[in-house]
Amino acid sequence: MKNFIFARKKIVFILLFIIIFLVGKYFLIDSKKPAPDSAIVRKGDIKEELTLSGKIDARDHATITFGISGKADWVGVKEGDWVKQNQGIATLEKETLEAILRQKWQDFTAAKAASDKYYSNHPGNSESYDQKIERTGLDAAQNKAYDSIRIAQENLKAAVLDSPIEGLVVTAEPSFAGVNITSLNSGYEIVNPSTIYIKANADQTEVGSLKKGQAGTIIFDSYPDEKIIGEINNISFAPTKDETGTVYSVKVTLSNVDNKNYKYRLGMTADVNFITKERKNALLIPLKYVNSDNNGKFILAGEDKKKTYIKTGLENEQNVEIVEGLLEGNKISL
Repeated sequence: MKNFIFARKKIVFILLFIIIFLVGKYFLIDSKKPAPDSAIVRKGDIKEELTLSGKIDARDHATITFGISGKADWVGVKEGDWVKQNQGIATLEKETLEAILRQKWQDFTAAKAASDKYYSNHPGNSESYDQKIERTGLDAAQNKAYDSIRIAQENLKAAVLDSPIEGLVVTAEPSFAGVNITSLNSGYEIVNPSTIYIKANADQTEVGSLKKGQAGTIIFDSYPDEKIIGEINNISFAPTKDETGTVYSVKVTLSNVDNKNYKYRLGMTADVNFITKERKNALLIPLKYVNSDNNGKFILAGEDKKKTYIKTGLENEQNVEIVEGLLEGNKISL
């Protein structure tokens, strides 16, 4: 019998302890937690951020083509080669072009001789109308022959392609000699990987919060776990063409990246995140609690959900800064 009474007392004691624990937990902890549809005004740090999307381009980036047609006589590069500035890339057969140039010199010599003969036979200043026409025609023929020489010389120069920059050959068409070439089926693209940058677009409503030298965090879609520091090198003065709306080109250079291993490649896409404004120890509430009407922004405050108008400051996707209308510790509801 005594054991039975003792067991009952023990059970009562345990139940009493559980009840006291739950009551204490409610008053000390749970009662101070906001309900799922409510929140407490608290202090914290807030940042306004702007994210721009872009892709890799390069400062030293050139595509060169033959300006004339002909047959490839020599091709000195292939895709993946590294070339120096002014290094030869390819040439066209020159025999025909050199023959044309010689013919143009002969035409010029003949035209000049005819012109010199006229002036030798007409030393005076007076000439008839017919003589004036004859002289003008001879002068025009000489000038035309000279211009033809210049064109033939330029065509001969155009038969040689040199690289205007140092860099990596990423396209080489054609990659071998002996094929007929036009400006439409030939091209050599050269890029210097150490001069890459992010080319992004900013809307006219966003560009005012950006400035040259401003730092940002770059995250590439190819390397989502890596963060690289970038810096705005230039913001275009004129809007970008062929875009919907008014947007401006923003050039963001990559800090402390040499890219010798070609890790970051032309065309890779990335997001660049800029902190445009920041406030420390500000009064904050979740953004979803803010409402608005014709009189301004308001929240529902207190247990009675009183409509209270507020003045806000910085905001991001999660929180908004309270400038006027609430105090730290105030309860708000949806």
